[in-house]
Amino acid sequence: MAILTVTFIIPRLMPGGAFAYLIENPNISPEFREALIRQFGLDKPILEQYALFLREFFLSGNLGVSFYYRKPVMSVILDALPWTILLVTGSTIVSAVLGMLIGLIAAAKRGRVFDRALFNISMFFRSMPAFWLALVLLIIFSYYLDLFPLYGAYSYGRTYESIFEYIADVVHHFTLPFITLTILTASAYSILSRNSAIDVLTEDFIITARAKGLPERTILYRHTLRPILTPLMTMTAIELGYSIGGALMIETVFSLPGVGKLMYDAILMTDYPVLLGIVIMTSAVTLMLVTLVEILAAIIDPRVTLT
Repeated sequence: MAILTVTFIIPRLMPGGAFAYLIENPNISPEFREALIRQFGLDKPILEQYALFLREFFLSGNLGVSFYYRKPVMSVILDALPWTILLVTGSTIVSAVLGMLIGLIAAAKRGRVFDRALFNISMFFRSMPAFWLALVLLIIFSYYLDLFPLYGAYSYGRTYESIFEYIADVVHHFTLPFITLTILTASAYSILSRNSAIDVLTEDFIITARAKGLPERTILYRHTLRPILTPLMTMTAIELGYSIGGALMIETVFSLPGVGKLMYDAILMTDYPVLLGIVIMTSAVTLMLVTLVEILAAIIDPRVTLT
């Protein structure tokens, strides 16, 4: 409820107000802008607008109508959602597996040159701004080497002879955004995996396993892996929920028609309903995923109990 309230009120306090994108348009008269404001009920006090929104939202699940697209907010979001899911889901899965393996290897070689090198590389990419890495890859591989498209999710205006040709074109466009997001996310997984694995490797059951003469590979990938899955799954749930709206920079740089780009456009055009709808959806997905992870963690790790 707090997220809903803050997200509803703060955008309405932004400079320019509703339909700010129309102010600089010489073809739009002030009368037309005022008519739109009255049509969407923005001439009412904020508290009254909020009460009307809550009534519509809780009674019918209505998120309102987009100021810019003049369509239901849910319809606008659902049009952009598949592109974000395609990018985020695949990247998160690859990042989790890759980061987990890197972290386990680094923990097994703790204090050695290999461990320090992996940790420093991971910290370097973790602290790197997403838009900067995206721009560097775009300039090198798209502009100079001309290996990948400069923008878009597919070639606009192109006629495809088969569905496979369309899929290949989409994959070609998504390669650089996928690599960018994977690099940034895998670095976080590797750091978390390394630190968690180091703690587990000092536990009594690991010492007992070594005393029994079990190979280090078995200790690392069987006995150490299971306890660190819980924090990794929690992070995956948060990353999935956050990335639905948090891939803003990457989708904006590569001009992908996803939820992140939609949020960016909504901020520029002060499209309050779309912005609010994205925040509500992102928050709901994150809460559901975290709850699911807690249930799975209790099943996987007997040390975890549900409260």
